[in-house]
Amino acid sequence: MHKLLMGLAVCLMAAAPAVAEESEIIKWKDVGEWSVASDRSMEGSCFITSSFEGGVSLRLGFYPKGSEAPLYMSFASDDWKSLEAGKDYDLTFRFDKSDPWSAEATAAGNENGKFLFVNITDAEFLSGFVRKRSLAIAFEDRVIAHLSLRGTGPAAEELMKCQSAVDEIIADEGRKSKEKKSDPFGAPSEKRSSRDPFSL
Repeated sequence: MHKLLMGLAVCLMAAAPAVAEESEIIKWKDVGEWSVASDRSMEGSCFITSSFEGGVSLRLGFYPKGSEAPLYMSFASDDWKSLEAGKDYDLTFRFDKSDPWSAEATAAGNENGKFLFVNITDAEFLSGFVRKRSLAIAFEDRVIAHLSLRGTGPAAEELMKCQSAVDEIIADEGRKSKEKKSDPFGAPSEKRSSRDPFSL
């Protein structure tokens, strides 16, 4: 995993040289009002994020491969101090004037900041996120955030490029690992016999 993160850092830092190597978040690219980045704490999975009027921020990204849901969406505001970490909240989401849908959001975080996140299993969600102009989020029939989705198309394109780069690094590390296991002459020198001529 360390090699994966180092490889990811080199790849992403080539696109964004100002990124700090030790940071958990590695920036890929800014696209308009959106930032595209990779989260090392989530096996390098990529996401897009933006901040909006009223102090609300939103993040949409991929879970690591093998997770139950392919995508997640999280959002936060400094005003939502009463959120209880681990508690579920029934929210309603609506793109433009389309039919709203309900989803259970879970609160997470600590005293330094709390946020809500929703697992996304609907393959059509990303399409709506890209094509629509706004997203309204409501709690108990009260709209708590009305977010502009301007520029999500180009941002989503960069999100896919970022994730493809991450997937390629993971696949490359997997290939190298298999090659090492399948080559008996590639064992570490300390495991070789001193009488083995191939260890020279």
